[in-house]
Amino acid sequence: MHIIKEEELGPLIQPEMCDFISLSSALKDLSHNNIPRQMIGRILLEASKCEEMLDAYGAPRNEYWAPVRMAVAVAKAFSRVIYNLFHISRAAGGYSLLDIEGDFQKATEDSLNTLLKAFSTASGNFLKVARKMRMDHDLYPFESYGFHNLVIDSRLKENRKIRTVQNPSETAVFVATKLLNLAEESSWLGIHKKMEPDQYHSCIPDIISEARLRNLANKFHTLQSTYDTYLSGSNIAEKDENLPVMRGQITVIFHLLDTVETLVHYYERHTLKNWTKKLKEPINNKELLGIIIGYFITFSDRYISAARDLCRGILKSYAVQGEIEVPIPNYRGFHVRPSTLIAKIAIHYGSEVTMILGKASYDSSLPLELFRANEELNRRKRDAVARYVMEHKLIINDAGATYDAPLMKKILRVIFLDLLEKQKIMIYDNDFSFEDLTPYENETLAEFIKRGIALYLAMGKIDIVSGDTVRFQGDLRVLEDIRYLAENGYGEDKFGNNTVLPKSLSYLKR
Repeated sequence: MHIIKEEELGPLIQPEMCDFISLSSALKDLSHNNIPRQMIGRILLEASKCEEMLDAYGAPRNEYWAPVRMAVAVAKAFSRVIYNLFHISRAAGGYSLLDIEGDFQKATEDSLNTLLKAFSTASGNFLKVARKMRMDHDLYPFESYGFHNLVIDSRLKENRKIRTVQNPSETAVFVATKLLNLAEESSWLGIHKKMEPDQYHSCIPDIISEARLRNLANKFHTLQSTYDTYLSGSNIAEKDENLPVMRGQITVIFHLLDTVETLVHYYERHTLKNWTKKLKEPINNKELLGIIIGYFITFSDRYISAARDLCRGILKSYAVQGEIEVPIPNYRGFHVRPSTLIAKIAIHYGSEVTMILGKASYDSSLPLELFRANEELNRRKRDAVARYVMEHKLIINDAGATYDAPLMKKILRVIFLDLLEKQKIMIYDNDFSFEDLTPYENETLAEFIKRGIALYLAMGKIDIVSGDTVRFQGDLRVLEDIRYLAENGYGEDKFGNNTVLPKSLSYLKR
């Protein structure tokens, strides 16, 4: 492959770039209020073709032609964003969008107008470069393209047969549950609430990045595809008006995330690096970040929050009730960590789930409610201590006997170590001694031993393995996650150290 002279490339590729240059020339002369969407779509197509051609000639690595390649890339990015914003603006009315804070339609129009102005500036910049490269001749007149603003004021009759799908409620529950999980995964979008506009620059790329947005957008796109494949046009979507509304929220969130990914790519690629002196920035950073975070990130976050509440309502309407029985947490019963994780599961699904211990019931969505269960559990542990002591071979025949203090302490140590060996007792703190414990006057051997063990239980130095279980009643989806949490030690080992939660419960870590 031979090396072409830099000044020879312009005339050689001019015919292939003529459409792009012609449209760029027309764009700079049009009022941004009169730019047809079809024109933006055609520029996107032509910019993509020109970008591939310039890459094939090695323009990105050539100092003379790199500005042309950059200008085409900028046009491609802005035309894609603007084309998508046209779609969002015109299609949003059919998404059955939920009420949220802020005027979404106006914010969309404002962002669109700002970007159209920037695009006109970028087109003017490119034409200066094209003129230098001798590619601004034999351009096509704007009228030859026949662009016009398409006005749609009618619709076809809806007469397709409604599909009957198998297990429709299971699919609806699956989509709603997945959307809830994505809402938890998207919590970082809420960063916009924690800062002022002059701080927006600190978010990119550490918190908001092209890669992170692409990953999240793909997941929402997959969820939309699942809905369209299994629920769109189905009998259940006709009967339950909340399902099409859920689909609308998924769709607008996807479009917002998918579109802002391009702008963040532009910001990371071109703005965070030194802008070439041969091209003028089409939009200043303050305006660009205002659109990226003030519009795209903000409204994505707000619609995700609204969708979360909608999904919880859907899940309640399709909830299947059930009951499970699980062991109590190994370490100190329902203390802060296990109670908080259980409550997070209940809150995540928005379902009512009750924990039952003996004759008492507790609201699983409230950690403080679950803490109360420890009173009953501690009573049961004290009863277990008494049972273990009274069943021990050293006590069975001498429970009511009294001995001198040294002998009673010796028997206490023997029974304690025996219970420890049989895994009836867990030690959390080795810094204790029975030497400080003195029998009361007329205290029996059994009473002394039970008091000694109960004392260190109350001090948190030991715990009693009682083998107790609790029951949970309510939404089966919640119960399955609670069962899985219990099978994984409620997120901690028997000594209270945090353990890694399984992937299916990863939403609890946020």
